[in-house]
Amino acid sequence: VKSFLETFKNKPKSPALILKTSGGVISYMDREKLLRKIHNIKKTVKGKLPKIYIVYGDLLDEEINQLYNHPKVKCMVSLTKGEGFGRPLLEFTTTKKPIITTGWSGHVDFLKPDMSILLPGALGDIHPSVRNQWFIEGAKWFDVDQIAWGKVLKDMYKNYKNYTHRAKQQGNFAKENFTYTKMKEKFSK
Repeated sequence: VKSFLETFKNKPKSPALILKTSGGVISYMDREKLLRKIHNIKKTVKGKLPKIYIVYGDLLDEEINQLYNHPKVKCMVSLTKGEGFGRPLLEFTTTKKPIITTGWSGHVDFLKPDMSILLPGALGDIHPSVRNQWFIEGAKWFDVDQIAWGKVLKDMYKNYKNYTHRAKQQGNFAKENFTYTKMKEKFSK
């Protein structure tokens, strides 16, 4: 969020960020905690800031489809620190819009570097504040290269059409290789 705000602050015509998230448990308190976090991040960035819209809670398949295919939604960004498969990323490929995500984790099985934007970074220790039964000491997660992320954001904003052809290729690749029927064939082998 901070990188997005820093990248597009003080721009006369800046993009907006639609943030679909939760803290793990859908509740009023969790939503308020999220809004406070965003407010605190905004306070650290000086200038005229781009808009951030929050989509919070569960969505029906139809609602997520409407969001993904809305004409104002130009790309999906996921700076995941470690995602098993990344189903939302695969689903978004069907829109044939660009995807910006990390170049590490389960989604690299279906997102191709010549068709999607896979950001560099490095594995780092999980922060002690999030350790629990799953995130144990010694476990690692992916930290995206913030400079590369900022450069991609700026370039996609300026040169969006340069990314759409690759996104269409990625959508076709996913459709040809990751449908229910194709996956059933692979699993039966």
